[in-house]
Amino acid sequence: MSFDWNEFQILAEELSDRESEAAKRTAISRIYYAIYWRARNLLESEGFIYRQDDRSHQQIWQEYKQRGRTYNAIGRFGIFLRDNRTQADYINDIEDVSGLTEDSFELAEKIIYYLQQIEKNTEN
Repeated sequence: MSFDWNEFQILAEELSDRESEAAKRTAISRIYYAIYWRARNLLESEGFIYRQDDRSHQQIWQEYKQRGRTYNAIGRFGIFLRDNRTQADYINDIEDVSGLTEDSFELAEKIIYYLQQIEKNTEN
């Protein structure tokens, strides 16, 4: 049985409500990975061949950007969300971690909305 990446989203939501910077940074990282895996799994279900290399995340978001309008939005928002995750994981001094957390969850909501549109169209 494979891991349910939606559990990362649940954890991220719990962590985002905490006051500590560590919790908020971790929430950003977990929401990113929940979204990344949902997007990646959708592409793979459509026949996308994932190449294992050091640019795996770029590969996924760029593939979305090369497709139709809905896919392109996912790719653009995914890149922004990845940039937020990179800040949370690697930047020592973040001026407004609460704002970055809010922005990350807004991006995630947009991506989920578009992923759901594609999933609905796939089911029909």
